[in-house]
Amino acid sequence: MASEPEKPAATAFPSPDRLWAEQLAMGMALLVGILIFMAIFHASLLSAGAAVLGPNDLAAYGGWSVLGIFLQVVIHELGTIAVAWRLKLPVRLRFFGFGANATAILENQPRRVWTDAVVGFAGPLTGTAFSLALALTYNFTGDALFLGMACVGYFYNLFTLIPILDLEGGWLAPAIAPQAWLLVVFSIFFELANQFNLVLLCLLSFAVPRFILLIRARAPRTDTACTTSQRVIVGLSYLILVIGLAYFGSTTFADLPRLVRESMGD
Repeated sequence: MASEPEKPAATAFPSPDRLWAEQLAMGMALLVGILIFMAIFHASLLSAGAAVLGPNDLAAYGGWSVLGIFLQVVIHELGTIAVAWRLKLPVRLRFFGFGANATAILENQPRRVWTDAVVGFAGPLTGTAFSLALALTYNFTGDALFLGMACVGYFYNLFTLIPILDLEGGWLAPAIAPQAWLLVVFSIFFELANQFNLVLLCLLSFAVPRFILLIRARAPRTDTACTTSQRVIVGLSYLILVIGLAYFGSTTFADLPRLVRESMGD
């Protein structure tokens, strides 16, 4: 009697692409739901700080503001490229914003959780350092342009830490343990309760699904590929960077309208 062909063994987890798609769908649903709720009950928070985007500010900054934004993106990407060279990873001469340069570097490499995390941190850390340097320059010169560009950098680098591909947060996420995600979610919630930040709200909306997928054992514990010390470094560094960027971005953004008017002599 002929033996039946063996059935392929069932995989314990969905494919990585399926998991990222689930996280994206859950995050978008959560974000849209929160935004609808806020539009109905807390519309003033969504429109807070809109005066910064007025025509008077363009008159104050002019073309220098465009150059400043471009430099923020370039400095951010140069940090990623420098670390990739240091790790001897192949670097293609392509330029992307929003963390896609890390994807271009790592997409053909074997998955190494710690290496991915190191490259993922490079751009946000470099960009944050540049933003802090701009804020320090404002303290010496009193020119609101430098503080405005620092504010752009805070929000830009915070945006890239959203834990979805192809943002750099997506390359950091596999190295973060569920316990660290829980701490990140609670810390973001308390920061949002203290100071509303739309970018931070986006990050929370996609961090929660990541945590849910891990505790439901639907996503694999890829962080176990790292040593305990590496997991602690990634988790704490991610938390500090996210909360720090959110705090500096929110407080700076709140002060900008007054500072811009003062710089124009109003």
